[in-house]
Amino acid sequence: MEPVLPSLERSSLPVYLTRFVGREQERARLATLVVNKRLLTLIGVGGIGKTRLALEVAANAVASFPDGVYMVELASL
Repeated sequence: MEPVLPSLERSSLPVYLTRFVGREQERARLATLVVNKRLLTLIGVGGIGKTRLALEVAANAVASFPDGVYMVELASL
């Protein structure tokens, strides 16, 4: 699955300068879930790449959502 750069008009996602490598099964599973559920929670210990995985899946899903895909940071709450 090749990364897709999000449209700046329909996304607030950061654009990474490096490629996302691996985790094909997780990306495929999340891609299916995000289209059907629209809200997912990834859990796990810190530093394993949950945020980067979520952003990669979101960037690839921008075309599926006419209103766009946006990142909302909730950590400060």
